[in-house]
Amino acid sequence: MIAGALAVLDTEERRNELAEFYKENKNALYAFALSRTHNREKAEDAVQEAFLRISKYPEGFFALPVHKRMSYAVIVTGNAVSDILSQSARSAELPDTIEDNSLSVEDMALGNISAGELRAFIMKMPEVQRQAIILKIVHGMTTAEIANAMNVSEPTARKRVSNAYKTIRKYLNGG
Repeated sequence: MIAGALAVLDTEERRNELAEFYKENKNALYAFALSRTHNREKAEDAVQEAFLRISKYPEGFFALPVHKRMSYAVIVTGNAVSDILSQSARSAELPDTIEDNSLSVEDMALGNISAGELRAFIMKMPEVQRQAIILKIVHGMTTAEIANAMNVSEPTARKRVSNAYKTIRKYLNGG
């Protein structure tokens, strides 16, 4: 199935790069999917679907620095799991914490709180808002790329980012 995903990429360099990423990370992504599905076939399907989605919109993946690609793949895999399980609320696993170097203090310290406090607050936000804001701020994705990663429409992705910003503003204003 990965061969089909690779075939749609426009350059040999991208095909090789995605194939190498798949080879290095498929077991970790499979373990993640299996922990959510508790079913081997569904977990395998989720990983394959995630790579199909990545290859369908490769700009979101290839525009990221190499060290951020795994978290993107985890989000896409998590959404594939959710779709496969036909859950009404999508869930995607993100890192337990946001790395200290992922968000600059200038980007985060909008009020009189520390960067660590803001990171902790973001990690406690509703999952879809947290996903959207991390994809926007940490990964610098466009609304279209966020929509693809979360497997939702662009207006839905735009709304999730907007709601996340509103939640953060409310927190910063003491509400």
